[in-house]
Amino acid sequence: MARDDPELAARLVLQTLPAAASRIPPPLRYQLMVDDIGTWVVSVDHEGARVEPRGELNGELDFTLRTDAAGLAALAAGASPMRMMIGGKMRIRGKRRRAMKLRAMSAGDDPTLAEALAAGAPLDVDAVYRSLGYLIDPEWTRGHSFSIAYELGGDGGGKWYVHVNDGERVQVTTEPNGDVAATTRVSVDTFRGLVTGEITPAQSMREQRAEIDGDIYPTVLVGRWIERAQGRDDAELEREKRQREVQARRAGSWGGVVATNGSSPQTSGPLPVEGSDEADPAIAPPGGRRAGGDLMTYGELYALWERQNWKAHEIDFSVDREQWATTPTEAQENTTWSLGAFYIGEERVTADLAPFLRAAPTGEIEAFLATQLVDEARHAVFFDRFGAEVMALDAEDFRGRMQEVQRLMLPPWFEVFDNGLHDVAERIKANPDDLDLFVEGITTYHLIIEGVLATTGQRTILKYSEDHGLYPGFQKGFGLVEQDEHRHIAFGVRFLRDAVADDPERHGGTILRTVEHLAPRTCSCPSTRRARASSSPTATTRRSSTATPTASSSGGSACSASTARRPRT
Repeated sequence: MARDDPELAARLVLQTLPAAASRIPPPLRYQLMVDDIGTWVVSVDHEGARVEPRGELNGELDFTLRTDAAGLAALAAGASPMRMMIGGKMRIRGKRRRAMKLRAMSAGDDPTLAEALAAGAPLDVDAVYRSLGYLIDPEWTRGHSFSIAYELGGDGGGKWYVHVNDGERVQVTTEPNGDVAATTRVSVDTFRGLVTGEITPAQSMREQRAEIDGDIYPTVLVGRWIERAQGRDDAELEREKRQREVQARRAGSWGGVVATNGSSPQTSGPLPVEGSDEADPAIAPPGGRRAGGDLMTYGELYALWERQNWKAHEIDFSVDREQWATTPTEAQENTTWSLGAFYIGEERVTADLAPFLRAAPTGEIEAFLATQLVDEARHAVFFDRFGAEVMALDAEDFRGRMQEVQRLMLPPWFEVFDNGLHDVAERIKANPDDLDLFVEGITTYHLIIEGVLATTGQRTILKYSEDHGLYPGFQKGFGLVEQDEHRHIAFGVRFLRDAVADDPERHGGTILRTVEHLAPRTCSCPSTRRARASSSPTATTRRSSTATPTASSSGGSACSASTARRPRT
């Protein structure tokens, strides 16, 4: 940089000057003049170091050092001060012996930008972004070509475009050059906090200090490269290597697809186009919406299951594995917490649905519930494939992985699933002929668990993943899970409507009591939290950028171990 762009190099040196000057033994006061850039007064005393733009000189100076941008950059790059003075590249006027104290600035490691800002340095955002071309090793960009934008609001802000082109030096411009994969927006104050390490990228997303439009994965890569260049990515590289080994060993679990080209095999249940008349066949069958808002019969719902059947083992996770492996630890933890409710919940509802089959009041209802039992088991397998093959969870078996994720769940989750669904399922098992219990069970299962918890979390997570180009295999499978859930809810609504029509006071009262008891608890469950990706809002942070379809509050990881319970199968 000192050779190719000395002015940029000088600007970066000036940014770190307060941190470097703090190493000088006090007292010292000198003037630094950099031609065509500016003049500063550096004061060092027992209270610390101060670097101030020159105004009126108050007090005596020990000396004045004058050079140009190339000279300052050369000094920072290790050039000999004596040779520069002999060659006329640097001049010192005043007490030259006092200038020898400046040698202390080069002692130890080079000062970081975070140290400089903590020491009171002004933030030159433009210089920080323009330095990325020198910071990122072109070899790291092999196989990647994209452009991303960073937009900073506030004093000193602006917009910068980072262009990555497969093995070439990264280019940074202030004008777009082709399509932009993602735009990250933060304030200058948030950027400063990220650079100093006061806040993390994931925290900035959780607290809505940062916003990303577009694909998150390219931003993750740039963030990781920045961390690597500064020697702060070793732990993540070790984690990535370990997870890649686990991913490779587990590829094909549950008979799954082992693809390497990122293609997604066709499934037998294609997703309908959202917004069309066929978008939700459980409500609007092919050919148009139902007259008067009527619902499908149990037989029609069964036939819809046959038409929409799909295979969990056909979902291709090849791209998902790559995106997950490069996602930093903090973001992976957020994702694991957020998906945990679905991971464990799908197995829970599979086990708890079994008593409903025996208690089904009609053969048609029993037949549909049998299809739903298969659906729930398939969903559990889909999530376990993602946990085993993509997330590389530590445990080597299905139950072990669920126990691993279950430790992150908060008490309200157990109140809904254990004290709500499992409790009523056990009572139905003991009294299969009790229709009131069955109505309570369908309200709990289909109205609360699926209608409130599942669909809220599914749509939010899917929307975020789609908007930001995350985990295409997961998107495909989770979209098919959502398709199944629509059919299940349609069944529940049909049954409850029929029950209320048969005895409004009796069954209507049961439904109302159940909803009033469980609905408030669902507001504290993870799947109803707003999905937020934890992605890198800046190009220079103390931690690498993160990518995840969902994020959680810090309470997720603080869940007491005493709330963890063994999954039932």
